[in-house]
Amino acid sequence: MIERVKKAMPAGAKWFDIYHVEGRSTPVKFRNNRLHSLTENENSGLGVRVNLNGRTGFSSTNDESSIEKTVKLAAELSSFGETENFILPADTTSRFDPYDPAIESFDLQHEIASCEKVIEELTGRFPGITVDMGVTSSTGKVRLVNSSGVDISYRESYYSASLSATLVLKDGTRVETWEGSSHTKPADFLNMGAIVGDRLEMAMTGRKIESGTYPLLLPPSAFGSMLGIVISGFNAVPVWKGISPMADKKGSRVFSERLTVKDNPLIEDSPYSIPFDSEGVNVYVKDLINRGVVETFIADLKYGEKLGIAPTGNSSRGYSSLPSPSFTGIEVEAGTDIHESFISSIKRGIVAHQFIGLGQSNTITGDFSASLDLAYLVEDGRITGRIKDCMINGNIIRLLAGEIGLSSDRERKGSALLPWLWLPEVNITA
Repeated sequence: MIERVKKAMPAGAKWFDIYHVEGRSTPVKFRNNRLHSLTENENSGLGVRVNLNGRTGFSSTNDESSIEKTVKLAAELSSFGETENFILPADTTSRFDPYDPAIESFDLQHEIASCEKVIEELTGRFPGITVDMGVTSSTGKVRLVNSSGVDISYRESYYSASLSATLVLKDGTRVETWEGSSHTKPADFLNMGAIVGDRLEMAMTGRKIESGTYPLLLPPSAFGSMLGIVISGFNAVPVWKGISPMADKKGSRVFSERLTVKDNPLIEDSPYSIPFDSEGVNVYVKDLINRGVVETFIADLKYGEKLGIAPTGNSSRGYSSLPSPSFTGIEVEAGTDIHESFISSIKRGIVAHQFIGLGQSNTITGDFSASLDLAYLVEDGRITGRIKDCMINGNIIRLLAGEIGLSSDRERKGSALLPWLWLPEVNITA
């Protein structure tokens, strides 16, 4: 297939690259406490970029019989493409193979039985609860070929489990919470039921809180949601457009000295780790924020050229899309105290697990406002019940520039490895 693309490439092309992916996945889904579907999916396709006369055209296909047409179309579309003068990498090296052969041990019947066990435990503990679950195993291969002589590939494996539970309390309050994990190989997820069950148990007791400023403790998943508002400003696209609040802050201390945030494409057991990026640029661990100082923006070849900086190994694409800068794995350096010590130190404050509306925050200024979807009142160092009908607001950049605490224990949530975040004063509207 790749050789056919090369042969069909027009004479005079300044450069070209071919991105080919193939994969197979087996998702298992439970809906409303029952097995809903079992499927097996296979997909493959390739995308072709061609640079003619300094302009780039792109086309893709998942039909092997139309490869030559795809190359021809990419060449024809180049006259409408952007002017791009960067050079494709010629010295790509594969750091590792993000594939674990243990993925082959995926046992469909075992996974179904494990899901049924989790659901049985939750329905026994909470009559009337509705549980959705999903387990997916997938394997794939990525191959990149370019006109600079690169022909490199890697295999990948992915396993994930997720659980979502909804419970209507006696007062009519609807409580929903979820948990998930992802790995490069099958992993035990039976503790998910206990984690979700404990959150629901704490939500059974309702508590009230008045408007004011309170200490706020965010578990890793909630911290990740809030941190995303800030980290999006380290992408070269908004930096080049001039809409990132970090655009003119490189080298400046903007955040607390306790905060160090890395883009890490090599996080162990993360199915999102990669050995090289989608344009063949070598990947490496880099500091986005180093002890509060803005240090690095992430860039692909295109936006690296626009900003006049070297690409950082952060190009991402599917076979049917053009590359764009993307974070590989966000890692926040841990603090010195376990998160329980933050809870025990709170006289009266909040632990917030889930938000509603945080995604509508102003990523340019860092201003945010969101409802507390699942949050608990802490009194005298102890969680005493769930609070509702509350909103949180403020500016995340200013909050992270002030006094903060980070736990020594961290969890990987998706592609991010995160501690708990403690903030001493946050505005709460009840």
